[in-house]
Amino acid sequence: MTRARGFTLLELVVVLAIFSVLSVMAYGGLSSVLRTRDAVEQALRRTGEYQKAYTRLRGDLQQVRNRPVRDGYGETQPAVLLTQDGYLEVTRGGWRNPLALPRSSLERLSYRLEEKKLIRASWRVLDRAQDSQPVETVLLDRVQEASWRFLDAQREWQTSWPPEAQTGRNAASAPPLAIELNLKTEDWGELVLLFRIGLEQRPP
Repeated sequence: MTRARGFTLLELVVVLAIFSVLSVMAYGGLSSVLRTRDAVEQALRRTGEYQKAYTRLRGDLQQVRNRPVRDGYGETQPAVLLTQDGYLEVTRGGWRNPLALPRSSLERLSYRLEEKKLIRASWRVLDRAQDSQPVETVLLDRVQEASWRFLDAQREWQTSWPPEAQTGRNAASAPPLAIELNLKTEDWGELVLLFRIGLEQRPP
């Protein structure tokens, strides 16, 4: 009669040790996979934020219209204006009106950098009163610097608009041929975005 033989204490200890090592390796691999997945998801979300910001900028700047406006103090301002504070103001067309509200299809808006955020502001009216309040949207965060350049009719780049050669805020100044935005971001470094004006010109 054969006598059944069980595991010795040493064998159990060896098996438990091997199982422990395999468990640690499996947990480490799973943890690495989860960290990689989180990093990929964050990168995809950030890429989506950049794509949305670029699409919004392109939609605004390609539809710039040569329509001067009056600011809150009654002063006439050109269709494209870079203020001394670095704000870019433009008049754009193609403002959709699905509810057929009594308003223009033109829109006055601005872009500015504030606390590392690129902010878009738009007004419901073209010629503003002193109490006209804009609707603001954060377009992109983690932006360290933002600067603009403008391509004039002589195919030369200007760092201000209207160009400094023109006296005052010439309301009759035509928009530039193109607008360039240089962004310095915390995660993607330096980005240069170029927008040609008037690609989608339609009657207002």
